[in-house]
Amino acid sequence: MDMKLSIIVPVYNTKPYLDVCLQSIIGQTYQNLEILIIDDGSTDGSDIVCKSYAEKDQRILYIWQENKGLIGARHTGVEHASGDFLMFVDSDDWIDSGMAAFLAEQIQDSDLVTTGVHYETKPNIVTEYLDQYEEGAYRGADKAFLLKTMLYDQESDTLQRMTPWIWNKLYRTKIARQVYQSIDTDNAFAEDGVFLYNYLILTGAVKVSHKCFYHYRYRSDSMFHGGNPNMLSDINQAYLALQPNFARHPFHEDLLSQLQCWVTVTAVMAVNGGMGFTPQCQIPEFILDTDGLKGKKIVLYGAGKAGKDYFRQLTKMGYEVVLWVDRNYCNEEHVKNPQEILRAEYDVILIAVSRPEYVKSIRQLLQSLGIAEEKMMWKQPVRMI
Repeated sequence: MDMKLSIIVPVYNTKPYLDVCLQSIIGQTYQNLEILIIDDGSTDGSDIVCKSYAEKDQRILYIWQENKGLIGARHTGVEHASGDFLMFVDSDDWIDSGMAAFLAEQIQDSDLVTTGVHYETKPNIVTEYLDQYEEGAYRGADKAFLLKTMLYDQESDTLQRMTPWIWNKLYRTKIARQVYQSIDTDNAFAEDGVFLYNYLILTGAVKVSHKCFYHYRYRSDSMFHGGNPNMLSDINQAYLALQPNFARHPFHEDLLSQLQCWVTVTAVMAVNGGMGFTPQCQIPEFILDTDGLKGKKIVLYGAGKAGKDYFRQLTKMGYEVVLWVDRNYCNEEHVKNPQEILRAEYDVILIAVSRPEYVKSIRQLLQSLGIAEEKMMWKQPVRMI
């Protein structure tokens, strides 16, 4: 089906990244595109780059506006979109050449298609993030299950089973326009989630794919990766942007329960890192089951949320942690390269990750170092909140 797709690219002072981003879009194998570049008042020369691309490719529409923020830029793009379906690409990221073609093929009678993401968590450290649902079409009872678990699934203790980002998905333009007309442009936190979850409760069928096309770039200068002293009030603003529509939905009890859990966990995450607080103020998210660890020399593997909680609990309770390792060791104080395990004296390697899907790759890495399976221990962390 050769329908027109609109690709919305909000731009604000991202000149160093624009060539890679825009080349990836104009190089899509799917040609029936409308490319909407929304310059949100850039001052770094981004406008020159954008205009040069618009002059060369008639599919590109360049729009300049005074700064309205990310939601305001995306809203402008949605209002100008003429395609039946649309997608978003942030101007510091890029997409594989087959993304638009795949989404166009998959959408059919669905209202949303969601795919995986190549997510750069630290410089040159890339992880594939997937929706925590089986691939396929979700409609009827299956769609109801998705709505009741997308933000927080109590049974599996999974936060955000649906990837919370706006840019790895394809949307129906008329529904996206309806959602943006009700969103406050002042929202400064969870902009993607505010749109996505309000969109999902208006949809019919949803399709899930685990193919990854979108490349998210880590930038140390972005607001997301720096301290935000207003984060708690921003979380409350996101809650207020979702609560009214959730309350009116037939599944309001499930939706509001999820939303409240999401707010609670996100607020703890804000205190633990997002607001730049001292580590002494951190609130544990996970409880460690210490059964079988007494009197053992422990190597702790993992420096994420679960790993940091485990380290604090083990050291406070007097357990002997002889080494703390992680593949991303260079980004954390006191954390070493997993190769250091080969020089350590230990009884057990405690794997500290909250997601079961990560355990397999960690075990494989440890086995590649010649470490016996019986030396490894992993238990599903218990979330405190």
